[in-house]
Amino acid sequence: MQARTLLALTLGLGFAACGLETVFANAGNKDQLRPASRLYGTVSLPIPNPDTAVLTVNSGAFNEITPFEYAFDGGAYDLKLPSSNYTNLILTLTSGNVRLYSFVPEAKEESSTRVDISSATTTEYLISAARLSTTGDALTALNPKTYLATRALIQSGFISEGPTKDLLAAVDSLTKKYYDPAVTSEPVIFNSPVLDAGYSTTTSALDQNWVKGNSPDVLGNGERTDVSVTFDKLLAEAAMLYRPAGCPDPTNVRSVFTVNFAEGQKDGNCATLQRFKWAVDKPGKSMFFVGWIHKDSPVQDSNVAALMGNGVPNQIPMYDDGTNGDEVAGDSIWTVTFDLPIGTRIGYKYTWGFRGAVWTGSEEWPGNSHILAIKDVNGDGFVYRRDNFGDEATNKDASNSSIYGSGTITWDTILRPAFGIEAQEQMVDTDNDCKPNIWVRPTAIGPLTVACTQ
Repeated sequence: MQARTLLALTLGLGFAACGLETVFANAGNKDQLRPASRLYGTVSLPIPNPDTAVLTVNSGAFNEITPFEYAFDGGAYDLKLPSSNYTNLILTLTSGNVRLYSFVPEAKEESSTRVDISSATTTEYLISAARLSTTGDALTALNPKTYLATRALIQSGFISEGPTKDLLAAVDSLTKKYYDPAVTSEPVIFNSPVLDAGYSTTTSALDQNWVKGNSPDVLGNGERTDVSVTFDKLLAEAAMLYRPAGCPDPTNVRSVFTVNFAEGQKDGNCATLQRFKWAVDKPGKSMFFVGWIHKDSPVQDSNVAALMGNGVPNQIPMYDDGTNGDEVAGDSIWTVTFDLPIGTRIGYKYTWGFRGAVWTGSEEWPGNSHILAIKDVNGDGFVYRRDNFGDEATNKDASNSSIYGSGTITWDTILRPAFGIEAQEQMVDTDNDCKPNIWVRPTAIGPLTVACTQ
């Protein structure tokens, strides 16, 4: 049989094995000549032809990771990956017309992690992938430790009356009743589901071509009409119960600062900025963030101040290389991220300089500062601020050049009504027409969350 190409995964998240009763016999007793991150376990669905099954591991960025050693006898498997610290891996087994899933939130270098593959782990995947799709949260943004609490809640739901238990029964029934190992081409029964923000199905977890060709009895009650609607409704009801990305941190919020350093940007008066009115451009310079806790802040914490640079210039680097929360490499929008206590008031500014250099020749303007209250205004789990380098007419606290103000701003000043309070997060003008057009929600990083307990 020809190996089949796995359908593209649109969403996913990592599971670690826990609460497993048996141990893969003697699999850990062999000497490893090459350092490995080992995944091993059992498959609950008996596979009569293991040589024709496709067992893959995908990273959180949806890139396949090829094991350098592979063993699968139809009931148990053993994979050795190049040794590394992995997070949010997706383990996928395709045999005949069935695809089963399991997740690994974390696998450490030179370690062995047990991950069984079953109807239960597949159901967990479907629930979590469905819930993540409603908010557009990315697999790479999940916190493995936070997720484990959600996984425990899902497993608890498997033994309590409700949609989670019913969904598991449906997945198990479909798997056992309709599995055909002789199928050599698509479609397969289960795929990665996609729901919209209202929990309506965009992409069903049941392959539509398979449904049309089989008219399965989803609930085991003899009903064969509206098969996908029945299953998708059950999945949506279960997905509503869980938050794989975690619950909002009640104390801190992920705060993302971005500064646009592109030529031709506008200031708060809609005048074209002079990037080098005060800063001096030299080869090899890059962008830095310097922040401190404002004297008006109800939160006074020296550790938080140190995190932001504590008023010392050219110490905290920003990024325009697609890493560390930066969305797009080389677009002249520089990014830095901090986890800050909710309610903190900070002062900050940007410098275009060399690491460790003094203020002169690097700061966007001398004296004064931007000010910002750490408050999630739009409730998306982030405080996001976009500034244009050298802008003296927005949230610059004193000697403010806004034509709409009095020369200074306070924590409640509204200079441009369409943007809201100057000293808070705002909608962003992404097309440089001096009008806000979007709330930016970062996608390269996730919100700050804690484990959900209920």
